[in-house]
Amino acid sequence: MKTYDAVIRPVGKWWMVSIPELDGLTQARSAKDAHDMAKDYIAVTLDVPADSFDVRIVGA
Repeated sequence: MKTYDAVIRPVGKWWMVSIPELDGLTQARSAKDAHDMAKDYIAVTLDVPADSFDVRIVGA
C-alpha cells in the first residue's frame, strides 16, 4: 500500500498540513486532526478511496 508523508507545523491556532509528493497544502484545527485532513486531501486530489493508501505524519 502506498504511504504519503504529511508534514505538519503550527501556524497560529491552526496546523498547516503539507503533502510534498502532491505539492499539496491544507490545514487542520489540531495536530490530531492533521491525519484526517491529509487523508481527505489526498483522496479528493487523486480521486481514490481514502482506504487505498496510508498517511505518515511528520513533524508533530
